[in-house]
Amino acid sequence: MKRLIFSLAMLLTMTMSISAQDLLGDLPQLTSPKNVKVTDVGKCTLYAAEVLVEDSLTGRQDTVYQSVPDVVWQSEGADIYQSERPSRRALSATKLTGSLNTFFANLTFYVFKFTYESIDSEGKTVTLSGIAATPDPKLSSEVNNMLIGTHITITSDAERPSNQTTKLESTDWGILFSMAAGKPTEKATGVKVGGAVLNTVLNTATLGLWGVAKSTVDVVRIIKYDECRRNFVVMPDYEGYGVTVNRAHPYLYQELTARQVADAARAAYYAYHNDAGLKDIHLKFRKDWKTVVCGYSQGGSVAMVTQRFMEQNHIDDEFHLTGSICGDGPYDPMSTLMYYVKCDKEDKSMSMPVVLPLIVKGMLDTNPYMRAHKAADYFNPKFIETGILDWIGQKKKTTGDIENAFKDCYYNGKNGDKTYFRDILEPNGSAKMRNIMNKECLDYFTNIYDKYKDKYKTAEGIPLPEKRGVMEDLHMALASNDLTNGWEPKHHILLFHSNADTTVPYDNAERAKAKLGDWAVLHTANLKHDHVDSGKDFFAGDDNGKILVNDNLRITFAIKALVDLPYQGQTKGAIKEW
Repeated sequence: MKRLIFSLAMLLTMTMSISAQDLLGDLPQLTSPKNVKVTDVGKCTLYAAEVLVEDSLTGRQDTVYQSVPDVVWQSEGADIYQSERPSRRALSATKLTGSLNTFFANLTFYVFKFTYESIDSEGKTVTLSGIAATPDPKLSSEVNNMLIGTHITITSDAERPSNQTTKLESTDWGILFSMAAGKPTEKATGVKVGGAVLNTVLNTATLGLWGVAKSTVDVVRIIKYDECRRNFVVMPDYEGYGVTVNRAHPYLYQELTARQVADAARAAYYAYHNDAGLKDIHLKFRKDWKTVVCGYSQGGSVAMVTQRFMEQNHIDDEFHLTGSICGDGPYDPMSTLMYYVKCDKEDKSMSMPVVLPLIVKGMLDTNPYMRAHKAADYFNPKFIETGILDWIGQKKKTTGDIENAFKDCYYNGKNGDKTYFRDILEPNGSAKMRNIMNKECLDYFTNIYDKYKDKYKTAEGIPLPEKRGVMEDLHMALASNDLTNGWEPKHHILLFHSNADTTVPYDNAERAKAKLGDWAVLHTANLKHDHVDSGKDFFAGDDNGKILVNDNLRITFAIKALVDLPYQGQTKGAIKEW
């Protein structure tokens, strides 16, 4: 097998007619899990708590049950008890449209942290970290399926999955961890109060407390697909986070991340079956278990490339892979960049200007095409002066923190000059592409857009450059991570994308559907939600934009659609919609 790293001289001699993906070379040979270590074991439990809710029409306050997190994390070899308990409080029902915390009612599952060996961008061994959630043996007799969760874009190490053990929140990892729970809620309803709908966990006795007729109660449909729950859930931290926080994160270096994710899934499965410290929580996998990969945003693209990696390296049968669920992901970085150029030509700002430096820095740090280049080759010097590259490298600020830091730059400037950054930043922390990238970079990609604006979203796409150069190398690096090229899937891909997403544009979903055909099943979200809110729709919403509860999470329907299919011999087009 060829090593991943190539010298610049070798790259210069390669023809430009083959696909950019091929130029990255093969990864070192896959091996059995090595040096897998379980570093922590814990238990998460949640319950339905009593709270007071005020009827906005009558002013009456009644007690209902609302799901409130109570997370207990017990570390191996230590006496740690951390929990959050609710206080009784009055809620205005007219203002309550549903809380994501209601998803977690009456759930119990175990978690364990682990480290494992994989490879880095040079093909060298690196130790990475992750976390897995498992069903409670007291509530389940077996594990139904494996769910590999690929997390969203993060810029702070505190946001990594293996750090999320003291509080179960309504993020991607919170939703996915809950898929390990072994006891679904017995009944869920949406109660109309003053014209609003309060999503809560109720029983017949609780309804009586409201003094309302059954005709005024809307019962939310419940699916009790046991196969959608009781899963073995694995979530890697990704290189650059967790135990590798001092290393660069190879953002959107898709093939490498897919290898590391596959290694994490193998390692977690191995530890679950072999580590003596997990024997008390171990369950057998059911005979016909399946694996589904699921993620949103960066995680959406990582989910897709993990499926591709497993299929192309012939380990899909080992995992019983049955498909992936991908939300608003950057499957084709060039399509994303073309959208940003289009917005710039229309004098529109980027709502999340951190995205471009994340992409380019990730390429500079690890992509073979970019090792001879530096950030100043691509970015506006004044934009670099904000400190953006340091913030990304330090991994202490969330994307929200970085947005606030841009606002601070706008209002406070530099070295006493409060107006210093006002020609490149805007008061709300946004910026235009022309002020983020330097003129050479903007001109190069604007020229490409002008030539291929009618083709870049289609199956035809944008051709590779015919020569090497500073901008051409960035072009090649981006194209090398186009997940839609050079691949005929063997399993279904459930795509979800908001057509109002301005961070990861809908163009990505169009490109993926055009290239992957009937293996890709696209659900277009028409809720006018941008990237962050679309994430809630992906995991939990319905087609009308409502927040649903418990077993009605959108993700359970997607899991059900995939695990109903065989992991061998799927027929293209077997899933028409979801």
